[in-house]
Amino acid sequence: MSPQFRLISRMKTIQSLKIITLFYLLLPSVLFLLTWIHLWIGVLSTLIILFYVWKTIQPIPQSPVERVNSNVIILSCLGLSILINFILGIGEFRPQTYDFQANNYKYYDLITHDLPVYYSQQKTYLCYYTGYYLPTALLAKAFGITSAKYFSFVWSVLGLWITFLWITNFHVKKPLFLILFIILFSNAWLGIKLMINFELFQEYLRPYYFQVNHFKLINETFVKNYAWATQHTLPACLGACVLIHIFKEKNNSKDLKYLLIILLSTMFWSPLTTIGLFPFVAFLFIKNSHKLFLQTNWQDLGLMLLLIISFSPLLLYFVSTEGIHAKNTEFIWQTGVSKWWIFYLIYTFLNFTIWGFILCFYIKMPQNIWIIAVIIPCLVAFYRIGIYNDFNIRVAFPSFFILSILVGNTLIEKLKMTSVLGFMILIFIALSSITNLNQLYKGITSKAHILTTIEKPFIFKANNILEFQRVAYKNEEAILEYSLKKNSVFERYFLKK
Repeated sequence: MSPQFRLISRMKTIQSLKIITLFYLLLPSVLFLLTWIHLWIGVLSTLIILFYVWKTIQPIPQSPVERVNSNVIILSCLGLSILINFILGIGEFRPQTYDFQANNYKYYDLITHDLPVYYSQQKTYLCYYTGYYLPTALLAKAFGITSAKYFSFVWSVLGLWITFLWITNFHVKKPLFLILFIILFSNAWLGIKLMINFELFQEYLRPYYFQVNHFKLINETFVKNYAWATQHTLPACLGACVLIHIFKEKNNSKDLKYLLIILLSTMFWSPLTTIGLFPFVAFLFIKNSHKLFLQTNWQDLGLMLLLIISFSPLLLYFVSTEGIHAKNTEFIWQTGVSKWWIFYLIYTFLNFTIWGFILCFYIKMPQNIWIIAVIIPCLVAFYRIGIYNDFNIRVAFPSFFILSILVGNTLIEKLKMTSVLGFMILIFIALSSITNLNQLYKGITSKAHILTTIEKPFIFKANNILEFQRVAYKNEEAILEYSLKKNSVFERYFLKK
């Protein structure tokens, strides 16, 4: 196949992936609009969104050509997705991480309550990002709660399969090797392990993260993120893949239109992921602002404005959470530890900055994307939101995933493993990957019982997610992040009652 036809074939494959990715990420938001708010508002917003999608995904007419991805690659990605979801406990086939104690309550409440979910005992409506759970919950309402675990498994397998297919397009020669590298790509735990024996660090180090008083600095790998917080990981990975593709292309208004709806679609999955993706999107919009304001693109600008308005019920929903008033926020210099900057610099260097030096070798990818991917986690690390600082973990992960893809490409294409530098980097990455291999190994060999299920999530004598939060964290404020603010604009004018 000639280079021209191969490029067209690859573009056609990417076009298909873009459409599938968009519908996968967008579906939960549409379901929210049709079930959570006044029907006339939801239907109108959905129609505008679907019109926007139709105008955005129309491809340039091309002759049918052979696909770049072979059936072997496609089926290998599917098989790998099934295997990872199975091993990490999705679908309740294997033991799950402790976060699924809360996740199973979310499923249960969505399935067993009318929508929108109202808790009569606490006299509040559920206010939380349930995009990952809602498609499964609605299907389980129709087919019975016992089917929920199977639907959750299929839904997760589909998302990870799409992610792996994206990755195969970033390195056509060795696509499966790149996927394997990303699965094993690790964080700074090895450096922490080496430092923990020094007296200076012992007070502020935990087995795999820094803790400066109550301020935790944690960077999770792909495997651990997926095992503990699938709802955050899938939109982060898909959004990161879309960004890498668009940064590599010569952007036009259609790319920016697509990027905007992808960004907004991730919001109901994970607002923190949306925040992590936003700086990349903002950069591309600013960079291409001169194209947007051309006379020929006024229609596109109008469509973008309509799209944002259509997503405004979701935006209002999130800012109406009582969690905004929680008191577990602070800057790192407010921790009372004078040497906070030492731990901050070590954390950011070992997790993010170090990869910037390696990516200097990578000349095919514009530098802007990896520079942003290094800077954003460093800025996010200054601030804490949440007991375990979920703000830092989730906002930084899209950047970390982008870095893992770019570093993988760099090592495959640029560095000679026979050189001293290449060998040292290879050994470092191999040793660092032990934590991911251990997580996968435990998933395969663990004989532990599944603690809770979607059908029976009950633990700590809690009968819903609010009670679980209160008992699990022994703090009444833990309920706030799941509660809708009474008499808010969203409740008064949008919420279906």
